[in-house]
Amino acid sequence: APAPGALEAARRALAAALTELRATADAAAGEWWGRALPQERVVLAEQSGHRTLAEAVRRQAARPDRDTGTRTEDVRP
Repeated sequence: APAPGALEAARRALAAALTELRATADAAAGEWWGRALPQERVVLAEQSGHRTLAEAVRRQAARPDRDTGTRTEDVRP
């Protein structure tokens, strides 16, 4: 079992990496002097990352909160 907060930290890091990947791919696509990016690899990486992100969210929602004994999805901000 991961340490408390580890799943949330990993989820946030993955979300940031996916955002950075898209921004970088978009910026590179606009550079006329560079070599074309392998768009298929970028899309496959994004899809894989989003599947992993969705699984992390599902696991986080199903995991009981160790401090309160409630499920994370039952806690309102």
